[in-house]
Amino acid sequence: MTKKRSIICSLAVPIVSTLISVQSLVVLSAKAAESGSKVQLDNIEKRIEKDELGEDVYTQLDQIITREPTNYRAHLYLGNCYDKLGLPEQALEEFKIAAKYGPKEPKTFVELVKAQIKMGQVPSAMGLIGEAKKKFPNDPEVLFWSGNFLQSKGRWEEAKTAYILAMSQKKQILGLPSAMAEIKLQEGDFPQAKVLAQADLAKDPNFAMANRIYGLALASTGKFEQSIEPLNKAYQQQPFKQGLAENLSACAVWAGKWKVALEPAIIALGATATLDSNNPKEKARLIEIFRHTKKEDIERAVATATIKIGKHPPGAYFFSLGDVLDGINMRGLAIEQYKRGLQEEPAFGRAWFRLGKDLEIYAKDYEQALQCYQKAHAFQMKDQEIAMAMYSLSDKLAKRNKDWSWQLKDVLKPPKKVDPIPEPAATVSAEATR
Repeated sequence: MTKKRSIICSLAVPIVSTLISVQSLVVLSAKAAESGSKVQLDNIEKRIEKDELGEDVYTQLDQIITREPTNYRAHLYLGNCYDKLGLPEQALEEFKIAAKYGPKEPKTFVELVKAQIKMGQVPSAMGLIGEAKKKFPNDPEVLFWSGNFLQSKGRWEEAKTAYILAMSQKKQILGLPSAMAEIKLQEGDFPQAKVLAQADLAKDPNFAMANRIYGLALASTGKFEQSIEPLNKAYQQQPFKQGLAENLSACAVWAGKWKVALEPAIIALGATATLDSNNPKEKARLIEIFRHTKKEDIERAVATATIKIGKHPPGAYFFSLGDVLDGINMRGLAIEQYKRGLQEEPAFGRAWFRLGKDLEIYAKDYEQALQCYQKAHAFQMKDQEIAMAMYSLSDKLAKRNKDWSWQLKDVLKPPKKVDPIPEPAATVSAEATR
């Protein structure tokens, strides 16, 4: 070795050693940070499960993401936090990032599916379930959501198979026993449906799905009074779940709990009424409930049910409710229902007719009654009942000044005060109603 090369080597050895040392320190530092993040994320996961979220959780997640932007767990848990805060759009974005950086983790797919369903992106969610099923054929959560999808399509046997496979993995998944219980309920295996629903209720006593199925299983074995509590718990969370309000009101009626039956019976009628048919079965049940209930309780229940139904309840809801109220002679409240309904469905002639009848017979507001008949006739000219009422009242009003018996009746029983009917925005012109 020459003297020159010896000098170079002697200089290079310390430099290389220094570089190796620095590189080792960087690797060790990265590993330490990664290890620290794992500990932090394990703690955060436990806090999310216990719903113990504080400002420090968001700060820690932000720090981890800043330090490790591709850490899928940090994005996943931040998405969970946003979801609990009621920020579905932000949650969805974080779940998308988590799925991108954690493509081999079934949990990222499951959370993304749930977020998409919450946002109404059902086709995307269903596509993702199909992809997840191919990637993770034996993951219990993927099997559970796959079963949900199959069940929603009416493919009950395939859903049942998916649930059985998911349950065989022995992983605790809230909702999985209830999903299987719903199938057992459909099969008529009520004892097994109760057992499965109770498994979820042991984890979460307020879980709506489990309470609904448990209550229905009790009712199906004739235990109507016992079924009321779980059905009511489910109803308070999901008043518009198909058949729930109807079943709760029916069980309460059979148990003689009229006040409990009141509001869900109104909701059931409103949810099933259409302009062509306002559900005679539910109307008959509601009339029976009204007859066993105080007037003030009825008024309160009508008000709360209307608020629950939403900002713009369908006109058919008000019309069917007005019809029932007429049946128990609460015509003042019935008038209010017809007026509200006509704001939503101003061209429904039969509602104008029913409003006119109440104004004529109950309120004795003959002028407004005639206007209602005229509008009803304009919308349904072939309806003979409407035409007869309109011509009859018009004729009576023309002879009113000479009819002393009519004037005497009005003196003995004065007309009720009724506010003027507001003109619905979409009604036909005044000329067309004459």
